[in-house]
Amino acid sequence: MVTALALGGCRNTSEVDAETLSAQQGERVEQIMPGLVRAAGWDAVGQLSEVTSSGSPVPEEASRSTRWSAVAGRSNGDQQEANGIAAAVQGHAEDTGWSTQQVSSANDGRVYQAVKDDMGLNLTYRTTAGRPRIRLEVTTSCLGMPEGHTMTRSEYDPMHGSNDPLYPHDDRSQFTNGRPKPFPEPSGTGSEGSSP
Repeated sequence: MVTALALGGCRNTSEVDAETLSAQQGERVEQIMPGLVRAAGWDAVGQLSEVTSSGSPVPEEASRSTRWSAVAGRSNGDQQEANGIAAAVQGHAEDTGWSTQQVSSANDGRVYQAVKDDMGLNLTYRTTAGRPRIRLEVTTSCLGMPEGHTMTRSEYDPMHGSNDPLYPHDDRSQFTNGRPKPFPEPSGTGSEGSSP
């Protein structure tokens, strides 16, 4: 399973089951992100949506191979701060059943990675064009989708409801003009959406 996530390969399943499985993946990512984001010291995501694995901008092609992706992060900071965030995220992740993986020696900026079921978690620190960025991302395995499938965005995605042809079923009345919707308050301790 880790190989499929690392290489970006799509999971084999029937097309009928793929839509149901994708909906379940989306719900699962929505449930786990609040706890991970809060562990990092943040309060919202920059993206939480089903995304194309094909790279095609054409909606009909893009929606045939998808995965869920949730991203949170911040600009600025330094390596020391990234390491501190990684330690906090690791503590929460391990408390909620994630398996920490050894970070590769390749200099890709990764400071923490873990896997759970069909999901991968990466925390990176990179400087691009002189601007440092700390980024937490959770992705699911890729699924081949039936013809006519349309991608979905979570209501916590700041672009939910926008007029994007890749997400034709977003409720346009809920568009927040790019402002993230806050996560609900934690309902207790020990659950994935709660802070430890």
